[in-house]
Formats: sequence, structure tokens, C-alpha cells
Amino acid sequence: MRGLKRFLLAALLIAACARIAAPPGGPARRIPPMLLSTFPDSGRAPCDFRGAAEFRFDEVTNDAGEPNFGAGTGTIERLILFSPDTAVPQVEWHRDRITVRPRGGWRSGVAYRIELLPGLADLHQNVTKTGGVLAFAVCAPKPTRMLQGRVVDWTTRRAMPGALVIAIRQADQGRYRTIADSTGRFRFESLPDGGFVVIAVNDQNRDHLRSGGEAWDSTIVDPARDSVGEIWTFARDTLPPRILDVTRVDSQTISVRFARPLDPALRLDTASARVALLPDTVSIGLVDAYPKPYSDSIHKPVPVPRTAAADSQFRRDSLRADSLSRAKPAAATNARPLPPPDLPKEKRPELSDIMIIKTRGLVRVDQSYFIELRNVRTAGGQTGPPVRKSLLRDLVKLRLDSLAKIRTDSIRADSIRKAKADTTKVIKPR
Repeated sequence: MRGLKRFLLAALLIAACARIAAPPGGPARRIPPMLLSTFPDSGRAPCDFRGAAEFRFDEVTNDAGEPNFGAGTGTIERLILFSPDTAVPQVEWHRDRITVRPRGGWRSGVAYRIELLPGLADLHQNVTKTGGVLAFAVCAPKPTRMLQGRVVDWTTRRAMPGALVIAIRQADQGRYRTIADSTGRFRFESLPDGGFVVIAVNDQNRDHLRSGGEAWDSTIVDPARDSVGEIWTFARDTLPPRILDVTRVDSQTISVRFARPLDPALRLDTASARVALLPDTVSIGLVDAYPKPYSDSIHKPVPVPRTAAADSQFRRDSLRADSLSRAKPAAATNARPLPPPDLPKEKRPELSDIMIIKTRGLVRVDQSYFIELRNVRTAGGQTGPPVRKSLLRDLVKLRLDSLAKIRTDSIRADSIRKAKADTTKVIKPR
């Protein structure tokens, strides 16, 4: 009995010595998890590969949050882009390792690309700002193809950060996905050889798929080219052009707003556009009908000649501005200049969903009109039957009354504000 007690005591001491941990109260880690290695790391897996691909880190990561049940909503699942399959893979968390495998098994002769996106946290809530890529082929040569480019939002004419980029291989329709960085740039590495159709998507719901209603565009890249260039995305659908609203701008200008952006090269003549007076539908004559950016460029306001007094005031303002610039301290003048804005290299016309119609006859407030447009084309190339809309007298009067009310209310508010300010003045006794 005494020997048994000694044996148990020795076993407890050995177990206690085996559990060596950092003492409590030590300094907290300040850096996010670092990716140490991946598996397979050779870029090629054997033909009978049945294991799991791995991302290995230098510390324990955090899987707190939504569980990974295969729906793509898990905390770790949202950080994995698995290509060329679009189905959610089997993702498992193993403290300092994350394993990934396709639910249908690895396929021979296929090049796989698994991207770990930024956002992985550790137990101290340090979050990674960069990700990693694991690429290999099963029973095939290591993939070495590379594609790079930039995604631009055509509506804002600015780079699109975080855009979803899909490269579809023309030979087997394999879909490879990545995410653009904060400047809209992307770089696909370790792709199989061949030509690709590259699609850029404004992934608003962040599901890593192209959904209906999201802005997108595509381009074809031949096998001998690595540069994709700039992909300008815009909202589109398969529906024909549809008018949402018609507004009288002035006595010879009508604004027509469509549901989708118009083709910037669209030009309508008298055979395609008609503005008629109701109820007898007599045409009042047409000058032109163009998308708003082009119409604004050709119908610029006539410059008003300056008077002698205006010229004198302009000279005084210029002298005042020069004196202020000279009065600046030397440190401010020696400041490092700001870098130029990172604008797109390609020049494209501005997109707009508004068409401006210029008429020969007058568009009166006390009359109703009928508008008919033919051969309207959206930016996506969709056309359809003639579109028609009425500009009714009551609607014009309602808009004018609303503007008048806004002006009246603003004047009344200004007068009340000034009256309150006068009543709150403190008069000091003499």
C-alpha cells in the first residue's frame, strides 16, 4: 500500500513538471499572429493526396465567434477564399493551425489556391492586417501564372478598395478569387497557365460571390499577357432602359432620370426624341438630347463680361492674396509637398443616369407635355422599346410651390434667428 502511494505521488510530480506555462501577469503580446509556414509547401502534392492543407502560426489564434459549420458564416470560414471551387470548404481550427480541405476531396491535375484574408485574431485580440496564400497542384506541375491589375468604380471614377476579383480559366472554367487592396489593386499569383476572363465586382454584401445588383465589369486576358489593366465597374442589369422621373429645369430644358447609367456615347436626334404638348401631342421642337455630362460640356453658360468696378475689385483681391502668401512663416513654405492623388491612368467619360433634353419651343409651367425617347442605350448596352413619360402641369407647379415654400421658410427662420439674437443682447448701464 505504501509503495502504491509513492508511485501515485511521483506520477503527480511528473505531470506537474510537464505543464510548464508562462507565469500569470506577464506582459501582454502586442503583435498579431505571424504565419510561419504552410502545407503542402512545395507547390505540388502527390497524386494520392488525402490530407488537409494547413496554415501554421507562431501562437494560438482565436476562433471565438460564429462556429464553422460549412455555411460560410463562421469566424474562420469568412477568412478563407478557396479556389477553384466556389463551395465552402471544410475549415477546422487547431489552436495554432488552420486546416482546409474541399468537401468533395482533392482532384488530380487541378491547381488549388487557398487565400487567408486579413482579420485573424489571437487571444490578446491582436488582428492581422495581411493574409497569406497557399497554392499547389495535385499530381501536376507547380502553377506559376500571375495576373495583376486594378479595379475602378466608374461612377465615382476612383479606385475600389476591397473589390472581389474572379479569374475564370478559359480551358476548364475554374474560378479563382482574390480581394483587391485599399488602392483597388490586385495580384493573382500561382495560377495555372492559359487565358482568363477576369471579372471585378463591388462585393457589397461581402459574400465573396457576384450577386445581382452589384456593380461589375470584365475583360479577357490572353495567355501571353500578365497585366489585366484597369477594370471599370458599374451597375447594370438585363432590363431595358426605364424612366424614373422627368423634371423641368428651365424654359427650354428638361431633365430625364433613368433607372441605370446611360451609355456616355449616346446621342439622340429629332428622329429618336420628341417633346409634345398635351393633349394634342404637337411637337414643340428638339435641339438635342444627350447624357448630362456631355450636355453640360457643350452647353456651357455664356461668360458675363466684367465691368470696370469688378476688374478693380479683382485686382485688390489678387494683391491681398499675394500679401498673405508672403506673410506665411518660412517653415510652412519649406514643408514637404503632398504626393499626387493616386488616380486611374485610363481616361473615360463620366457616367450619369440623367439625360438633358434641349427644346426649341418653350416649356411652360402652366402646360403639360409628353416625352417619347427611342434607341435609348444603357452603359451595359441594354436597349428596348421606346420609353415614354408625361410632364404634367400639376407636378411642375408642385415643384415650384415646394421651392417657394423652402425659400419662405428659410427667410422666416433667418428673421426669427436675428430677432432672438437682438433680444439676448446685454445693455450695460452708463
